[in-house]
Amino acid sequence: SLVDVGDRVDELARLRAQLAGAVSARRQVRLTYYVPARDEESERVVDPHALVSANGFDYLDAWCHVAEAPRLFRLDRIHSAEVTDEPVRTEPQPRRPLGDGMFLQGDDAQRVVLRLQPQAHWVPDYYPVESVRRRRGGVLEVTMRVADPRWLDRLLLRLAPSATVVDPPELADSHRDAAAAALRLYG
Repeated sequence: SLVDVGDRVDELARLRAQLAGAVSARRQVRLTYYVPARDEESERVVDPHALVSANGFDYLDAWCHVAEAPRLFRLDRIHSAEVTDEPVRTEPQPRRPLGDGMFLQGDDAQRVVLRLQPQAHWVPDYYPVESVRRRRGGVLEVTMRVADPRWLDRLLLRLAPSATVVDPPELADSHRDAAAAALRLYG
């Protein structure tokens, strides 16, 4: 409903103001953050460095003490934020381009191309993707970064038979094996 959307807009505005205050005061923030790549919430302590906007979303550019690396946290995925009395321990990194590498979750994240039938077209609205291409027959080809192949297997099993891996071929084979093993459990 419109009231819910308005409440969420107000909540995000308050969060943005709170984080902007933490950036200017150079204070650490304790976050509860939803990680779509693992479909779970995580607790993190971060050194907030800047607020940035890209592709219609606001992000906190911060040093994550859990990952021990710079990260971008999408504000609408932050479920709670507490500004602590601890000063930030890191300096801002040089400005990183917010382009294709934006959603890379580390050097081990793999680029994966999925073919999505119409029933699975919600995936790029819900998960960060690098690109979406429309193909014949109402099919979408989506390129995304995947840090954990087990997460991809769970997603593909949930979407079956409406999604398949196009590239890389070894992940397509791995998923077919996982799907066959799951079917044997019900056979």
